[in-house]
Amino acid sequence: MKAKELATPVKRVEYLYSDFTIGDAVKKMEKCHYTMIPVIERNSARYLYSVTSGDILHRIITGGDLKNVLVDPLSTVRIERLTLSCNEDVDVTELFELAVNQNYIPLVDNNGTFKGILTRRAILNFLIPTKEGE
Repeated sequence: MKAKELATPVKRVEYLYSDFTIGDAVKKMEKCHYTMIPVIERNSARYLYSVTSGDILHRIITGGDLKNVLVDPLSTVRIERLTLSCNEDVDVTELFELAVNQNYIPLVDNNGTFKGILTRRAILNFLIPTKEGE
């Protein structure tokens, strides 16, 4: 089965644009209750990276004056852990190792355009089906 068949499509995923400020990111993450969120390029919709609430909190704490930090570009946040993406046409069985180390896998097409996310839960439910009645 291809990854895109199990994925949450982009229209149902919250994400940030790379031109957001840190304040924009904080508001969006608070609203959707995400602790990690994909960041995409506004014009091309290319997946760039994922940022965590911890990454943002670290930037706020070390950034000095809070008012100034909140208007800084999101690009000033140092990403502690790289969240690797994969092509939407990859077979799900090839993603187990990646899923072990990431909460979700951002899916992209051949141009790098963000298509959605494949959650660890979806991969594990597919690879380790439960018996009915349990």
